[in-house]
Amino acid sequence: MTDQNDIERYCRNCVSRDFVNGRGLVCKRTGAIPAFVGECGSYQKDEELEKMAPTPKPEDYSGYVDREKLLAEENLPKAVLFGVLACIAGAVAWALISISTGYQMGYMAIGVGFLVGFAMRQGKGIRPIFGIIGAALALISCVMGDFFSIVGLVAKEYEVSFMDVLFDASYGEVMSVVIENMASMTIVFYGIALYEGYKLSFSAQKAPEGGKI
Repeated sequence: MTDQNDIERYCRNCVSRDFVNGRGLVCKRTGAIPAFVGECGSYQKDEELEKMAPTPKPEDYSGYVDREKLLAEENLPKAVLFGVLACIAGAVAWALISISTGYQMGYMAIGVGFLVGFAMRQGKGIRPIFGIIGAALALISCVMGDFFSIVGLVAKEYEVSFMDVLFDASYGEVMSVVIENMASMTIVFYGIALYEGYKLSFSAQKAPEGGKI
């Protein structure tokens, strides 16, 4: 040990340390500024100083403990499973409500985003991956709900079964209608659904790592 800053840090914990105005830290044994190579043979740790101000360890910080605990509680497979089920349930609910009312309701996307995000939260995630998957599933659910609604409304109008239209219809034409819906005000609701799918996917006790969306 030859660096003076390292020597001072070393000697601050010794019972022989002293501070002199204009000189700084000095050794009581020699009356001089500490200077040695390696370790001091006269070093004696000040146990009382350690009791008054113990050296902090990483685990002493509550933030460290909380993060380790929350990471240990994460369950991504569970979050994905619940998220996929919510994705399907949301799409089916959107379609059923639209078909029963006869209207294509874009604001259903808001409920879908909430449902998927809340389901993803069951995985107790704090890492961004949970939010990314939640947002993706919310978008998929919205597109599926829109798609099934169009198929159902067509089937209702022509008085044929839903399955007949689903298997016989031109998917390209149906998707063009979905895209037209997204290009209208529905895109706003889709945006809200994406936000909810991301934001709500995280554990209620912790904000996502890496900051806000």
